[in-house]
Amino acid sequence: MADLKNYEVEECRAAFEVYDTTGEGKIDAVWLGPLLRALDQTVTEDSVNKAGGTKKAGEKMINFEEFLPIFSGAKKSKDVGKIEDLLEGLKVYDKNENGTMMAAELAHVILSLGEKLNDKEVDDIFTACCPPEDEEGYIKYETFLRTLFAGPFPEAPEEKK
Repeated sequence: MADLKNYEVEECRAAFEVYDTTGEGKIDAVWLGPLLRALDQTVTEDSVNKAGGTKKAGEKMINFEEFLPIFSGAKKSKDVGKIEDLLEGLKVYDKNENGTMMAAELAHVILSLGEKLNDKEVDDIFTACCPPEDEEGYIKYETFLRTLFAGPFPEAPEEKK
């Protein structure tokens, strides 16, 4: 691809090969989101679905030549939040102006804004990423976001119920 540098294509190829579980030069489309995230792309489930990702294994296969334009599009996409934007948005809830907010408010924000998550998914995110609450129920939201953005994302698509 003309818009990707040679080293980016090679990084894509190396990551693609990890997800090519059959060795046939194709990945199951159910792994498209995790593959893009492994390549440091911040993509939503909706954008993965629009790019050809699937929710169930075995529905569709993607070869490397089909993947490169998807990666390129994800790289160029402006439809994702950056950590700085999210930090700025959470300052609204920082009543003490000290980098903290109520953990319950953060859970409410996660449940009600952006991609729809259920209570269990929010609990899982908090378990994996949330710093300990202080005695008044406040957490450092920057620590939470940095941990969240760092990943990894341990649940594989086939493990979802």
